[in-house]
Amino acid sequence: QKQQQQQQQQQQKQQQQQQQQQQPQKQQRQRQQQPQQQPQQQPQ
Repeated sequence: QKQQQQQQQQQQKQQQQQQQQQQPQKQQRQRQQQPQQQPQQQPQ
């Protein structure tokens, strides 16, 4: 039982780290897409 508890705690920590990493990546992608769309609209 002790081993199981330790494993669960580790998994939770890993999940939290992954979420934090994913959030900044999404923000960067959105920022990059916006400036690209603007120049395309101007020539048209």
